[in-house]
Amino acid sequence: RTAPKAMPPSKNRAERVETDVLLAIKPEHLENIISREKNHEYRKYRLKDGVSRLWLYETGSGGGRSSITYIAVITPNTRHEPGFVPTEPFGIGNEDFNAGLKESKYGYPILELYELANPVTLNEMKARWGMGGAPMGWQYVASDLWEDRWGEDEERGEKVKKLF
Repeated sequence: RTAPKAMPPSKNRAERVETDVLLAIKPEHLENIISREKNHEYRKYRLKDGVSRLWLYETGSGGGRSSITYIAVITPNTRHEPGFVPTEPFGIGNEDFNAGLKESKYGYPILELYELANPVTLNEMKARWGMGGAPMGWQYVASDLWEDRWGEDEERGEKVKKLF
């Protein structure tokens, strides 16, 4: 019996940005982040250290746009567990998370928020960027999408507007 051949490195692995992840968010939670009433994003999963940006896909439920609309900057190495989110400043959901009342096990402090000048629609995600559909859970952002909508500092002013 011969050993199975080594698979070539995954095309996806080589062409993704490991500091940026895409995840879905309901419009009402996104509104609370935009208004700065919500200062942490809570999830059941722990993102790898080094992840520093959350690309937020606004779901279509509740009047959402079914598009990637915002990019939130988080601390690359802070992954709060219940009981460890600071109580000041106040943030929606922080008290419940600290008390262990949420399903979520990890809190990500939101430091900055950027609005995409051109949101990435669900149709564009499928047709141009080869995604199967709306994100379920999380996934790394593809390098070509990162370049197109975020990119290097000198080009960024045309791509995003900093809200805070």
